[in-house]
Amino acid sequence: MYKNQLQELAQRSCFNLPSYACIREGPDHAPRFKATVNFNGEIFESPTFFSTLRQAEHAAAEVALSTLAKRGPSKTLAAKVLDETGVYKNLLQETAHRAGLNLPVYATVRSGPGHVPVFSCTVELAGMTFTGDPAKTKKQAQKNAAMAAWSSLKQSAYDFQCLPNLSTGHSHAFMHGIV
Repeated sequence: MYKNQLQELAQRSCFNLPSYACIREGPDHAPRFKATVNFNGEIFESPTFFSTLRQAEHAAAEVALSTLAKRGPSKTLAAKVLDETGVYKNLLQETAHRAGLNLPVYATVRSGPGHVPVFSCTVELAGMTFTGDPAKTKKQAQKNAAMAAWSSLKQSAYDFQCLPNLSTGHSHAFMHGIV
């Protein structure tokens, strides 16, 4: 998933496509992989070794996407493209699926005059509700809610011992998907 999103970001931004390199270690029967991705001249590395090359490349792509999303105003193009692709809605859905949770549920309310509507949206996930910034379209309001949820969960990930309504196993899987 992260590799696809990084490739889409490159295509939308007119950058060269990401290129991956890997380090393999360990015996043939139990290899471990660590990957790097070159994206627009910058190298991003997977945080640890993984049991498959695919996992290592996805982890490197996730590091790249996360780093690009956190950059300041001088790098707003990458952040804007990440938002336009709906990456946060995808991340929430993928994380919920991996953790065995119900998919995120969006509730959107329209207000304002008919010719200048304002849409506000909340998203519920794992018994928690998150509210995004108002927007001019329903689609953007949903993206804003997903971004608010993802940012909040990502920021709080290290503080959670377990999430409401989750078994210990699901909590670990849910947090693994976020971190």
